[in-house]
Amino acid sequence: MILIILSLGLIGFIVGYLAFKKGWQRHLVGDLGLVLLISAAVLMIGNDNNHWGMHQTTTTKTTQLTSAVANPYVKLLLFEPVKKSNTEKVYVYRTTDSKKRQNTAVSLTTHNQATTANVTTAKLTTKTTRWTYDNQFWRWLYADTGTHTTLVKRENTFILPKTWATLSISQAKWLETQAKAENAKAKTALKAAVTAKVTAVKTADPTLSATQLATLTKAVTQAAQKDAKKQAPALIAKLIKQAQARSIH
Repeated sequence: MILIILSLGLIGFIVGYLAFKKGWQRHLVGDLGLVLLISAAVLMIGNDNNHWGMHQTTTTKTTQLTSAVANPYVKLLLFEPVKKSNTEKVYVYRTTDSKKRQNTAVSLTTHNQATTANVTTAKLTTKTTRWTYDNQFWRWLYADTGTHTTLVKRENTFILPKTWATLSISQAKWLETQAKAENAKAKTALKAAVTAKVTAVKTADPTLSATQLATLTKAVTQAAQKDAKKQAPALIAKLIKQAQARSIH
C-alpha cells in the first residue's frame, strides 16, 4: 500500500503543478500530492532503517539428535572450521528423524555453540529472532515491499551428553583411519591367540577328535571376541583423546 501512496503522491504533485497553472486547484492537488509523497518516503525510510511499525519476536525450536557418524562405541558431533579460523565453526549433525547430515549456516547473524550437560539425549536448541509487524495495519501498509520477517539473529546451541565427543571433520577422518588400523591389528592378534591356545590344547591332548577341536576353537574364539569387545570402548576413548589433541584443520 505504501507504494500506491507514493505513486499517488508523485502523480498528484506532478499533475497539480503542471496541469493547473494557478489557483486553489493547483495548491490543493499539488500540495496534497507533495504531502503524500514526502510522508510515504519518510515511512519507507523509517521502516527500512529503523523498523518503524515492527518489533522483534523470538521463537525456540528443539530437535533431538543422533550421532553424525555411525559407531557402536561413541557418538559424535562434527564441525568444520570457517576458512582458517579456530573459533568460527560450521557444525555438522544428524537429527533422529533424518538419515541425511545437516549443517548450520555460515552468516554474521548465526551463532553456534556446543556444550555438555547431565542429559541422556543430545539435542539442538535453535533460537531465531526476527523483525515482525506490530499489527495488521503495518503489514497492510508495507505490503509488496519485500521481506516482512527480517532475520535479526539465530542462536544454535548443541546440548550433548557427556558420553558424546565433538571433533572436526579432519579429526574424525584421522579417527576413522586409526580405528580401522587398530581393528585390523586386533583381528590379527585375536586369530593368533586363538590358534596358539588351540594348538597348546591339541599338543597337550593329541586324542582330541576333529569335532572336539572345532567346538574348542569356537569357544576360544567367542571368549576372545568377548574380551576384545570389552576393551574396545577404552581403545576408542584413547583414540578420541588423541584425535582431539590434533589440529582441527
